[in-house]
Amino acid sequence: MAKVVIHIGTHKTASTTIQDMFAHNAELLKQHGVIYPRLGRSAGHHGLVMSWNKLPEVYAISGGGPAALRQISDDYGSGDHTVFLSSEEFSRGAEGSQVDFAELRGLLSGFAEIEVICVLRSQWRFLQSVYLEVSKRKTPPSPPTVVTAAIETGLVGGAVGGLWADYNLLYDHLLKAFAPEEITLLDFDACCRHEGGILGAMLAHLQVGLTVGQMELVHGGLSNVSPLALPAWAATTIAMPQPAPAWLIECTSSAFRIEFGETAKPCLFSKAEYSRLAAHFAPANARLAERCKPFQSDFAISPATHDKTYVFRDNLTPSFWLRCNRWIFAHKVGGR
Repeated sequence: MAKVVIHIGTHKTASTTIQDMFAHNAELLKQHGVIYPRLGRSAGHHGLVMSWNKLPEVYAISGGGPAALRQISDDYGSGDHTVFLSSEEFSRGAEGSQVDFAELRGLLSGFAEIEVICVLRSQWRFLQSVYLEVSKRKTPPSPPTVVTAAIETGLVGGAVGGLWADYNLLYDHLLKAFAPEEITLLDFDACCRHEGGILGAMLAHLQVGLTVGQMELVHGGLSNVSPLALPAWAATTIAMPQPAPAWLIECTSSAFRIEFGETAKPCLFSKAEYSRLAAHFAPANARLAERCKPFQSDFAISPATHDKTYVFRDNLTPSFWLRCNRWIFAHKVGGR
């Protein structure tokens, strides 16, 4: 019986790593009953959503997303295998970029079984990672603005991307087209603790019979890794309105490690902003776990936690900024 699994991200939950590894090991996966189609130039299947979400043309699929989905249904809708489709762009929440999952489901009607997999993480980590991703291309909103928008709208909004921060809203959207038992929510932190990390967790969920060690690694098994949060924010602040170049982030990262130590865990937000996010979203996450309990009794989003190794934005010292200046000067003078 053929099954299609739609992995919808979310953003910054190792989706690119999964896509790169699955695309590179597609033949091996096929031998174990999982088909990962190659669609267009990207390892991820982002072109499938372009009739709902405007994306760069580099992701476009010949003939368009709906035609590709119908072709996938025709080609693989029978047989005894699982087709795995993956794009974090399926999970966008802003008006004008939401995927019509009822339409998508109809385009995949040739499959006897369908499942949606969505990986979620604590909101402060999610917002931080999205901020860092956006900062690679342009100046993002300030961290306080990101926090306020997420709390007031349930979205990581504005220039940061229109992604759901209240995951109940994402779940509501999925329920318009899928039964609760067809939706699998996974906690990012729990997946990372799995043997083989999130790749191992995904392989185990798919019951592939493969381990990560049997796959050929791409980018060392980690793709699109974010820089350290506070050094990246510091570099963005220095460089604005231009994006911070890699050398500048290297300078601020070196300054941060010297100032706070190798084990320090940087947090983009101030202690008050962090606490505000945790207090607001903890009840929403508990409500989501309760909604899923009849279908996934063990699902829960790992709570926001911190210890004395965390460095918040308001913990940055004048000494740190002085070290940044010294590293920048050394780079400019010595070409480091």
